[in-house]
Amino acid sequence: AAPVRLRRPEDLPAQLAGGLAPVYLISGDEPLLVQEAADAVRTAARSQGVDERELFHVDPGFDWQALLQSAGSMSLFASRRLLELRMRSAAPGKEGGAALTGWVEASTGDDVLLVLMPRLDARSQKAKWYTTLERAGVHLPVWPVELGEMPRWLSARCRSAGVRLDDDALALLTSRLEGNLLAAAQTVTRLGLAGREQVWTVDALLDELDDDSRYTPFELADRMLAADAEHAHRILATLRAEGAEPLALVAVLARELRQVRVLRAAHERNRLELAMKEARVFPRRQNLVKAATRRLPLALVEGALRDLAVVDQAVKGMSSIDPWDELDRLVLRVAGVKTTPLGVRARSWLG
Repeated sequence: AAPVRLRRPEDLPAQLAGGLAPVYLISGDEPLLVQEAADAVRTAARSQGVDERELFHVDPGFDWQALLQSAGSMSLFASRRLLELRMRSAAPGKEGGAALTGWVEASTGDDVLLVLMPRLDARSQKAKWYTTLERAGVHLPVWPVELGEMPRWLSARCRSAGVRLDDDALALLTSRLEGNLLAAAQTVTRLGLAGREQVWTVDALLDELDDDSRYTPFELADRMLAADAEHAHRILATLRAEGAEPLALVAVLARELRQVRVLRAAHERNRLELAMKEARVFPRRQNLVKAATRRLPLALVEGALRDLAVVDQAVKGMSSIDPWDELDRLVLRVAGVKTTPLGVRARSWLG
């Protein structure tokens, strides 16, 4: 059979409805879309008689023979299995590549192999293990949703959740989320729970998202910009206790600081009002954003953006610092509290 490479996650349901392939390779660096595509494969597998699931985490020292042995072994209950391989790297190495190729060659076709890995580069796609998997089944490369595509993606997400927004509310939500799909999914779920019958307007949306009884990354950003350090510190602590995704916070804070950087440059050229209109800063936030733009030195904003990049690396396991401690230090610094150097939690007078 010819290799099947899907263009985007929306194409996966139609392929699954036509019958399971022996292999599904889902690659990409957008966690939400990868997870949802994998969920779709798992659901389809269960509905089509795949009763068992075996999970393999490919960490350093992983025994690739375990995967190979699964190809030739019979299920304890003589049923079909979904073998899920979660890889931290898109480069399985010589042993891993041989095991993946060997699994396909030894498979009887009853079991289904689901491989999840980061984005594949051009070199990896020329490797034997990749071409073997692709020929045997389906490859779904998952790409981040570009900013220009965000309104379409968000609108479709809202429709599927039964959430209705007017055009201005959709524009506001798009600007606030700025490509952060995890935060978008959480926000749409929240709006669905808050009111399926209503059509969300800008005012209603802001009232819902800025409700202090249910903190959001957006409220954290606003309190930070307003120099309300104590409130921002407490919001961050609450979000952490509630299990918020730190990458969602990084995305929201970075978006607000990048906007301040642009507006700061405009302010120095006496074009702040025009720049705020071009940035579509909504009336209810204009005084807040204007005050923050005038208060924050450009050097501080640039430093905070660099620190957020380090936090992003820490969340992804590329740095040894504690991302939550760094977020706390960074938020307090932007809110006007003197903080200690990078990597040391800022407690200051807040304790």
